[in-house]
Amino acid sequence: MDENEIIDAILTKRNIHDKKHFLNPIENDLLPLDNLKNINVARDIVLDGIKNQYNFIVHYDVDSDGISAGTIMEKYLNNFTKNVKGYINNGKMHGLLNQDLQKYKETDILIVVDSLDKNILAYKEIAESGVQIIVLDHHKVNFKVNYNKYVTLVSSQQEYKNPALSGAGVVWKFCKYIDKYFDTNYSDNLIDLAACGLVGDMSDMSEQSMENRYIVHMGLNNLQNLAIKKIIGSFPFNSTSISYSICPLINAANRTNNNEIARKTFLAEDNKEVLNYLKQLKKCKKAQNEEIDRLLDGIIIQADKQINNKIIYVFTDTKLNINGLIGNKLLEKYQRPLLILKKDIRNNEIYFKGSARAIGVNDFITMCKQTNLCEANGHELAFGIEIKESDFNDFINNLESQLKNIEFKNEKIIDIEIDLSDLTRSLVNKVKVLDRISGEGFKPILVKIAEINDYEVSDMSGGKHLVLNPNDFTQLIKWNFSGDWNEIEDASLLNQSITVVGNLDSGWLGRKFSLKLIINDMKVGD
Repeated sequence: MDENEIIDAILTKRNIHDKKHFLNPIENDLLPLDNLKNINVARDIVLDGIKNQYNFIVHYDVDSDGISAGTIMEKYLNNFTKNVKGYINNGKMHGLLNQDLQKYKETDILIVVDSLDKNILAYKEIAESGVQIIVLDHHKVNFKVNYNKYVTLVSSQQEYKNPALSGAGVVWKFCKYIDKYFDTNYSDNLIDLAACGLVGDMSDMSEQSMENRYIVHMGLNNLQNLAIKKIIGSFPFNSTSISYSICPLINAANRTNNNEIARKTFLAEDNKEVLNYLKQLKKCKKAQNEEIDRLLDGIIIQADKQINNKIIYVFTDTKLNINGLIGNKLLEKYQRPLLILKKDIRNNEIYFKGSARAIGVNDFITMCKQTNLCEANGHELAFGIEIKESDFNDFINNLESQLKNIEFKNEKIIDIEIDLSDLTRSLVNKVKVLDRISGEGFKPILVKIAEINDYEVSDMSGGKHLVLNPNDFTQLIKWNFSGDWNEIEDASLLNQSITVVGNLDSGWLGRKFSLKLIINDMKVGD
């Protein structure tokens, strides 16, 4: 096959029917703005607030989608009024429940983005103080809860044809709807944040969610936010840079209980101010990583004792919110469902609270919920969980029973297998076009290069990352390599073949341009 035939074959295998349209979303992919239920009611509340110079509060959620959504809303309102304040929870806490609600009672209009409380108690208390509440969200709605009694709820989960639209997407469309009334275009310069929210929240990027692809496509073509510019630097603004450069800094902030720094970073309009906040975010990331290094050996000792079990659970003792990140690291090593927990005492009762991660099953969160012994919220394979200590043994036994006939395999669906000699700059560039908008439903293209016999072994960042150099212009990179360095170096000396699977990239390192494969998995020998 030539390179164009390879790309065509990949898209056919991925069940993309209209290939040109898939790669080039159009404005008609954006569903009508008024298809979001209650959007007209929410708009009228905001218009009335602007006209009468009411006070606004924007309440942010703490993840990448929440930071993006809150920044869009706060920056947008600042075009019309200066009576806007933003608040964000600390750590991993979501919504208004268990918060000090007094500050919200002292405003006129409260706009909550990217979070929906499980009940209406906080909304009721605030609304009865005379505050009008708008919730712009995308999480599943419990229709048994009468939210509309106290809240104007605008959600992609209410009779909307694209339920995969994230919180930042809902907020951006709401702002665009207000633009239509004022005949302005302020929302256009905030669409880069909407793209970050959608990608960061692992929203669907398949052919079934062309609205998401359109928003991300337009956002990547209109980079405006100063913080995003500084974070990605000279690298291209795409799904990869969002996932691996922007989101980790936001996540480090909430894991170290410094959410306000993340909020201020993306709001900042001054170069010096942004750089100062970014320096603080990098300190958060460093603190997070140092804490993981402190805990990891002890956690692995716990996990190794359960190596024959279908589910592994470990306990941590840390003040940081890093259980999910630890779970991601353990998942690669143990290849089975995991619980990373710590004790939480409330009302004289002990709970085990933390994160769940899974591989080898389609929907681990449903399995957990079916036990009727836990609270779980999040994605199918990555979510927060809480179990009473008194129910824990029954909970684990129930899951072991559900999983007993499952053989866990880390299966990867490879898109193309090529020889090293087939790896050209032109092919890499064509694959990068496909990967530019990727996420759930359309993962980055996975490439296999088998039986590489001649390669040199080197490293980056003082031995943190493995680099294999099969020639002068190609690098095979394994970030955060945790394998056996001696095995790799011996294999190189003995000309043992190595097979790698990963994602294609390219770029400059100093004055040298290299083709790259970022290794997802690798095998030494036949």
